[in-house]
Amino acid sequence: MIKKGLVLFGYDKPNRYTWAILMGYLEQDPELIKHYDFHPLSFHLYNAPKHRDALIKINFQKYNIIILAYSLLSIQIPQFIKFHEEFPHFFSEYHNNTVSIVGGAHVSAVPEKFAKLRHDIDFIVPNEGEVAFQQLLHAILHESKDQIDVSQLNGVARTLPQYIPAKPPQLHELGKTPSFSPYFRLFGPIEISRGCPFRCKFCQTGNSSQSMRHAPLDALIKWIKLGAEIKYDKLWFLSPNAFAYGSRNGVTPNVDMLYQLLSHIYDIKNIKGIYFGTFPSEVRPESVTHEVMEAISPFLANKKILLGAQSASNRLLRKIGRGHTIEDIYHAIEILNQFGYKCEIDFIFGLPGETIDDIEANINFFEEVLTNRLSNVRIHTHTFMPLPGTPFENEPNGKVSPKIHEIIGKLAKQGKAYGEYQSQAGLITNRFSII
Repeated sequence: MIKKGLVLFGYDKPNRYTWAILMGYLEQDPELIKHYDFHPLSFHLYNAPKHRDALIKINFQKYNIIILAYSLLSIQIPQFIKFHEEFPHFFSEYHNNTVSIVGGAHVSAVPEKFAKLRHDIDFIVPNEGEVAFQQLLHAILHESKDQIDVSQLNGVARTLPQYIPAKPPQLHELGKTPSFSPYFRLFGPIEISRGCPFRCKFCQTGNSSQSMRHAPLDALIKWIKLGAEIKYDKLWFLSPNAFAYGSRNGVTPNVDMLYQLLSHIYDIKNIKGIYFGTFPSEVRPESVTHEVMEAISPFLANKKILLGAQSASNRLLRKIGRGHTIEDIYHAIEILNQFGYKCEIDFIFGLPGETIDDIEANINFFEEVLTNRLSNVRIHTHTFMPLPGTPFENEPNGKVSPKIHEIIGKLAKQGKAYGEYQSQAGLITNRFSII
């Protein structure tokens, strides 16, 4: 018997973009739409005990099965663990037949460790989720969760009664479906590229992908036109490096493709603003060239660009595998200034191997900002957190130098610094012992 299922997921930060893309893919499958109701909650499932008033409005008994779908970043693991320890049978109060599925960057990095940690999770999607989640939902319609053979699926791991690793995933063809969901009205930035050719030692993206893939131009324009008819009047983009769109190697900018992308979007009716090279798509410093800025500037509404620097020390930049220098950062600032753009620059404090000389290099850079020598610069602050699946996963949490803390405080008072470095430094220090 084909079941009627309900899929619950938390459409909330920091996972909103993930779900907008995933649901844009799934809504193209008529069988899934026929046999499942998808219910985006305004809160994460691990926060459900605080939102019983919202859950009580759902008629759980009209469904044969309830799918509990989680997408987890490493910073969400402590809350997820706490929920399952304090409320191990929470959703069984609402329905006696549930299936829990976990995906996201954290479990992609350490699926087997996660499976050992949480024995009450049924399936893990440890890579790209579009095709794997789709195949798993189809399988659940026809079989009980205990009978599903994950060896017949792409990119799905089983946790019970023993861990069975996932087969290699079938990668999603970017642009085949929209990176937003017209049917479910879930919108986010337009995904133009996925993957990264660099292997920065602190970053999960470059260490989990082999290359950069791009959505075809004609497909992007098709979906953006659709989005403009129903929602979009201002556009943001999703990419590890916005200025690398269309690049064959993911390193050297393809100026013509950038021009084609932005000029075509600029001509779309209802689009009132194009925001490119801003959050959530920072730009690598060496990809900022005169040719790129000449090509894209006529179409942009934003007057600031987010640069990924991470450090002002060439020694530390080499150690962490960034692939650019402090000279590239200065050069990018100079070019952006010439074209009338301000710069917001990412820095990570407390990186592994950071020395006094590295800290001094950062301080010297920040003093240039403080004294207005670099008047068009604003610092976006972070503290190093060891992420699973990276070469730095076993390193200790970063510590922020008192001198750095002092000067960032001065910059913040002048509106020249912002960010999460203090809250990140204050996160639970033992969280990596549970992953």
